[in-house]
Amino acid sequence: MYLLAILLAYSLERTLEITRNFHWRRIILRWQHWQVKSTQLEGWRQHDLGQVLWAIIPAIAIGFVLLLLNSTLITFLVSTAGVLLAIQAPEARKAYKKYLIAEAEEDGAEQAHQLKKLQQAAGRNEAAPVEHLLLWIHLRHYFAVLVYFVLFGITGALVYATLREMRHSRSQRWELANQIINWLPTRFMTLGFLLVGNFSKAAAIWLNSVGNKPQNNFIALTKVAEQAEDLTALTTVALVKRNFLLYIILVAILTIGGWV
Repeated sequence: MYLLAILLAYSLERTLEITRNFHWRRIILRWQHWQVKSTQLEGWRQHDLGQVLWAIIPAIAIGFVLLLLNSTLITFLVSTAGVLLAIQAPEARKAYKKYLIAEAEEDGAEQAHQLKKLQQAAGRNEAAPVEHLLLWIHLRHYFAVLVYFVLFGITGALVYATLREMRHSRSQRWELANQIINWLPTRFMTLGFLLVGNFSKAAAIWLNSVGNKPQNNFIALTKVAEQAEDLTALTTVALVKRNFLLYIILVAILTIGGWV
């Protein structure tokens, strides 16, 4: 079921244009807004933990209902829909296409404009090369959702997407929380880079990102990718596609073996 849900959701994401009101980001932001507007839990809401607990209620509720229904068909349909809503990144896809057009036309101003949009889609405050932004967008919107879906089902995927998208204060605690939820997907994704890219050059960097004090996930991701492939916008997309295919094959093997 996991494999079919993943394949269907990721295929539909490339072919269907879903209105923004049904993106998981919009659902979560409306949920948070309703809580702020309609409840009197002001003191509770001021705490980061309280904000998180409130925000993940929809994801937990979906998992609880599916557990009660205990229907394979319903679980498959809801899981597919949930993954599809969680991986939506249409702004990034449009900005990337326009960036390539501007690059071909040697329009520096338009390239810079689209690069800024990619930076916003990646949730990065600091400027970064287009290759690094594409890697980070793929990790947060596609690969991490895949990892948490395989490990914890649709509830895990939606909890991750909730923490990725919810509004929160910029604080060290939130930076730590994001470091934690992206740590495992980053290491899995970069491990794949070793296998589909230049293993000998990237292996030492990957081992360092795992064995030593945890690095910033963005830095760990981009460092390994740079060693695994000579990065340009096009080669970066090719690298993440090969890597994603590798993990789809792995999920297929796990499914055949009855482990997922």
